[in-house]
Amino acid sequence: MRSTSALALMMASLAVGALSACGDDTDKTPDAGTGTDAGTDAGTSTGNGQCPASAIFCENFDNGDNGWKQPDDYHHATVTIDGTRTRSGSGAVHVKTDPGYNEDTGLGQEAIAHLRKDMPAFGTKLYTRAYVYLGRAAPEGVMGTYFILFSPKESDFGGIELQGMKSGAFALDDWSGIKGTGWNYQDDLAVTVSPNRWTCIEWGVERESTSATTGHALVWVDGKQAFDFPNVGIRPFTNFGVGYGFVHPKGDSESETWIDDLAVAPERIGCE
Repeated sequence: MRSTSALALMMASLAVGALSACGDDTDKTPDAGTGTDAGTDAGTSTGNGQCPASAIFCENFDNGDNGWKQPDDYHHATVTIDGTRTRSGSGAVHVKTDPGYNEDTGLGQEAIAHLRKDMPAFGTKLYTRAYVYLGRAAPEGVMGTYFILFSPKESDFGGIELQGMKSGAFALDDWSGIKGTGWNYQDDLAVTVSPNRWTCIEWGVERESTSATTGHALVWVDGKQAFDFPNVGIRPFTNFGVGYGFVHPKGDSESETWIDDLAVAPERIGCE
């Protein structure tokens, strides 16, 4: 489980970014905090995997950083946009975490890096779709973080993130600070992620109203639902992170990961 106090320092340094255009240089940002779900049922993807008109981010990473912000602090990992391995086009997010870091030896032993952008305040539904290529599974007993939703406001500080485990299943790290919420993991291994291939990962976060402080989070792999995480704490998330790495490594912290064809929207996007 994540240490909120330690994470506050890391996230305060990472929580930078500005709303900018999508990967095709077209602004598709909806009104902030409307919670519009476009009538889409969370359990069914009505899209064809292409970015909908409502997309907040629609990024193939062919235009370099394109407004994505690097971490201010170095946490024993590098994140770049390059062409070393892509699913489509000429660019993808490329994360390398350094070997030999173990949180048991002291503070500051993370091996993690994410690119970040600001976004409109979370409404009632938000869905992320990205293609992920893991060079290896997460180490035993360690979770690797894919995506982060974060509220940097002092009065509403907190976040949630989607993680992967060695088994290929998912975990939901909830450090929102909302009473009754916390870390949860997928206990049904019928749908999991395998390394050394491009995998379509979708993450949906939903709540009943814009005033609700809890909701739930769903995750799909190549279009198949893997899990539905209950009792997820919701803050007015205004920052999104994409990358990979380990907040709590145990020494076996070396990894290499690529992420491409990212879309974030208030309706489920689906896989191509």
